Amino acid sequence: MKTNGLKDDALELRAAIVYWYVHTEILEDEKYCPREHVRDDAGHAGMKTTGRYIESDNRERHTSGKMKKIKDI
Repeated sequence: MKTNGLKDDALELRAAIVYWYVHTEILEDEKYCPREHVRDDAGHAGMKTTGRYIESDNRERHTSGKMKKIKDI
């Protein structure tokens, strides 16, 4: 992207990839580790930051679950 004159786009994509990686890792760790350990591993100063990652996933799951159709038996 940089060689094609898209330096700013390349930098934005790099930042997004790092964010997605951290987000995914937090959600996976949260399945198996205490939230305090997840917070510390992510380098967050407080649970509020870590909670935003975890709660956003829960909201997305809730929203997608509302879209499911229930089959009549």
